[in-house]
Amino acid sequence: MKNLIYQYWDGKLLPGHKAGRTAMQSYADRIGVEYLFEDNPRWQTALGQYSPHYGSFKFVYDGSFDIYDNILYADIDIFPVDGLTENIFDGFTAELGICTEPMQPKFRSSSITPGGITSRNDEVWAKMIRDVYGKDMPRDSDGLLKVYNSGLVLWSRLGIMKGRKNLPVFKGYIQHCRESGLPSFYTADQNYIHAAKDIAGFDWIELDNNWNSYIHYHGEGDPRPVNDSRTENTKFVHVQLRAADHFDKETLHTIVNNPVEVWNGKLPKIG
Repeated sequence: MKNLIYQYWDGKLLPGHKAGRTAMQSYADRIGVEYLFEDNPRWQTALGQYSPHYGSFKFVYDGSFDIYDNILYADIDIFPVDGLTENIFDGFTAELGICTEPMQPKFRSSSITPGGITSRNDEVWAKMIRDVYGKDMPRDSDGLLKVYNSGLVLWSRLGIMKGRKNLPVFKGYIQHCRESGLPSFYTADQNYIHAAKDIAGFDWIELDNNWNSYIHYHGEGDPRPVNDSRTENTKFVHVQLRAADHFDKETLHTIVNNPVEVWNGKLPKIG
């Protein structure tokens, strides 16, 4: 099997981006797969403010990637835990794999910002997907729309071939979001792949969330409260802390591999 981990960045490379690239390349070396980072590929530039995000689909349409059996796309702010050797490709037989953000549906249900990321806007988005594309979006046990994170997506060659043929047109999807009056966030790659996995008819699975355990601020305070979805079995940590792209390698290593109480309130002040 010939497998690849693919990352890219459009824009200026900051210390945190370089640290993420180095950490993921080291992981690829440990598990014996190829790694490719592209600096400013600018594969999409005409899709509005989220154009750079759609670069995560480049390998679906670029035939030079067809030599790979499986490709993992990972955001540059996703870090393997220290010394990880478990291979994310092992046992993968679906066409596409993606992780949920299990806490997000309840967070969004308590948010009432009209132009924000809320359950109400999620429902407007889901209605648009049903009306336009004829697909109902998955819900959790409380009836809330699930949230899938586009920062880590695992593709098989069959999935890539199916996506090349069946993925909805980017501009068409974005236009439908705009016509529905949705905030711009819903035009980004995250909600796009959330819907597209069903629209395109993928044989897809929910990956274990330990492959994409996220950390982000939630609320105000000093130190700021942190929502930490890591467990004792976490493998990759998605560092979504504001300003983390300015942190150096040592600071990010501390964040990824230590409890919140070790580092929160002690991080470098940026800006």
